[in-house]
Amino acid sequence: MKRTALIPALCLLAAFALSACSPAAPGDQASEDFSSAETSTPAFFDDLGKTLRELEDAHPDGACAVSLDSFPDRAAACYAVPGAEYASLFFAGHSGDFKKAMTECADQLKCAGFVTRARALFPSMDDEMSFEDFFSLIGVDEYEYFGDNDNTITAEGWLRFQYRGMEVMINTNEADDVGVYSVFTGAERVRYDAPASIVDLELLAADQNMVDTVMFD
Repeated sequence: MKRTALIPALCLLAAFALSACSPAAPGDQASEDFSSAETSTPAFFDDLGKTLRELEDAHPDGACAVSLDSFPDRAAACYAVPGAEYASLFFAGHSGDFKKAMTECADQLKCAGFVTRARALFPSMDDEMSFEDFFSLIGVDEYEYFGDNDNTITAEGWLRFQYRGMEVMINTNEADDVGVYSVFTGAERVRYDAPASIVDLELLAADQNMVDTVMFD
């Protein structure tokens, strides 16, 4: 198994609050290659490729929100439904008017992925697994691990790898006293409740290009 240690210079995240958008249900572009002999396909993957407006119409009790759990270096614009084990992800950034972008582009933005927990993506995993056992279970040979370094500001303890044509990121840090997964231990283990995201990079890029000008207008 190949491991690459990453030491990027990352920007600190600003503090974003959850914000409600206008109302948004299922679209027609689902992932066709997310099946695996080791894990089942999460039912919420049916929402992949659906527009924000479709999701709002299907789940009127949901709301637009900004998640800090999806990436180590930026916040993500999501649509979250109360009680669900995931939030649909649309685009990401360090700053800008996320709410405005989601409101004005709701008919065009497509669900590019999901913010969730490791257990929701890989239900066959144990409560805690070594990197070797975890990647063997899901059939992944190469991954990148963000190590502890003076040049690494927010990414310590994160994993990044490709899974069924999509990019997965998992935060392997321990939770601090207030529940933020920011305590780097260096232990190469994945917990079932670890914050995780999975993204179709093409859909994400299309959404990102759409909102970049709107957010800073």
